[in-house]
Amino acid sequence: MIEMELDFGEEDVEFADRKELTSIVLKVKDLADKLADSFRLGNVIKNGIPVAIVGKPNSGKSTLLNALLSEERAIVSEIPGTTRDAIEDSIVINGLEYRFIDTAGLRNTSDIIESLGIRKTNEKIMQASVVLLVDEISESSYMINQRADGIRKMIIGSDKRLVVLINKIDESDQKTIDNLKNKVNLDIDDSLLFISAKNLTGLDKLRSRLGKIIEKERFSQEDVIISNVRHFEALKAVSESLGRVISGLDEHIPEDLIATDIRQAIHYLGEITGEITTDEILGNIFKNFCIGK
Repeated sequence: MIEMELDFGEEDVEFADRKELTSIVLKVKDLADKLADSFRLGNVIKNGIPVAIVGKPNSGKSTLLNALLSEERAIVSEIPGTTRDAIEDSIVINGLEYRFIDTAGLRNTSDIIESLGIRKTNEKIMQASVVLLVDEISESSYMINQRADGIRKMIIGSDKRLVVLINKIDESDQKTIDNLKNKVNLDIDDSLLFISAKNLTGLDKLRSRLGKIIEKERFSQEDVIISNVRHFEALKAVSESLGRVISGLDEHIPEDLIATDIRQAIHYLGEITGEITTDEILGNIFKNFCIGK
């Protein structure tokens, strides 16, 4: 209808009902935004959900990784700072792949190599969807809360989840466990679990908790989840173009400018549906998929 108005521009006629057009554009933009928002979850499901294992030296991070993987993947030692670099491996829990990342212990150190490992730990925390903070049952609630608060400050405003793991419960008693339960501070989306990585105690609860964290996000999304970065970028472009259409309709700008933005939105939708193909799109398809010549 807008294109028809351009054809009859000299006669000053309106074929497109502006109220109806605005309603249609808002609905399409809302759908494009919801699909684009699903990309974060779709991307981690496609590539594996990153889980960072962090904590002070000798808290049992490497032992936990080995226990989860059921193999000696990381070196375990009583010497603080044994893990200098991030070690990654994957397992499948409830049909989803989780990429566990064992990191260098968080502490102040003058060792240059260990310092680089700690810096990389902070990078892995920012890349993870779930952060497992491993501490010892012998540690004070004050120190546990201090470390947890430090991680919360790093991930504030994001969708990352923090799970506080109190390890080595085989070396303590129920009274100590109950005391920490009452004194460890948790935010609304945090979790607290008590485990013994050495004896494999509580690992089933940890696997269950990880599954529930991701299931909660999956159920909050639409049925369709975007996992392709090209689709994500096209949807963002659709939303931006339609946003300009809405602003243009509100400000009563000329029809030719509105038509330009509508054409752009249709173009980017066509890139997803296959109606629009360019050498760049075909190049990406041949690059990322195995297609016979």
